[in-house]
Amino acid sequence: MALVDQRGAPRTRLWLPIRLRTDAGETAQGVTYDVSETGVLILVRAAIAVETRVTLSFEVPGEGSQPAGQPLESKGHVVHAEPNAADPSGLWRHRAGIVLDEPMGEFRTVVERLMGAAVYPPASSRR
Repeated sequence: MALVDQRGAPRTRLWLPIRLRTDAGETAQGVTYDVSETGVLILVRAAIAVETRVTLSFEVPGEGSQPAGQPLESKGHVVHAEPNAADPSGLWRHRAGIVLDEPMGEFRTVVERLMGAAVYPPASSRR
């Protein structure tokens, strides 16, 4: 049986620090792996159970000499969780896919700004 990609929006690879708080009051830190307006794949140290309700706080870097702004916050639930096969003994041992309750339009602006700051010249122009 083939897996069907059920993502509601295109994802962008983006590494941001993230804080999680479950409805039960547990907290964790991690990093985003990829993000979209409707979901996020995160890497965390401890496993998070599927269907766990979470509040996410994304730490967005500032621009130039400006300090980081207020964290972006969103709520959602874990739709898949698995060991991080790429780093089974490292700091981020688990992966979790989270669907957000409400689309986060702010992500488009953040992604465009951060990706624009990190854009390298096209390979054809590098000599």
